[in-house]
Amino acid sequence: MSPGPAEIELISTERRIHQALAHPALSEWLKDTLRAALERDPLALANDLELLGHLLRPWTEARIAREEYSGRSLGVHGATPQMSRA
Repeated sequence: MSPGPAEIELISTERRIHQALAHPALSEWLKDTLRAALERDPLALANDLELLGHLLRPWTEARIAREEYSGRSLGVHGATPQMSRA
């Protein structure tokens, strides 16, 4: 029996996750988070992702806006993030 659409999407997504994990520029925080996510119950993970988005997206946007407004660098450990200006 051939795999269904959900199975094909799962295989494709897991392949992309493993490619991201192998990328040298991916932060260790994100690598650790992806590895832990692969072990989680998908429904619990979906709920946590929703909450993280609601909590961290506005926080990071406000931090970026504040730092850009004040003209300060957002560098972390000596690196300055590249932000696109659309």
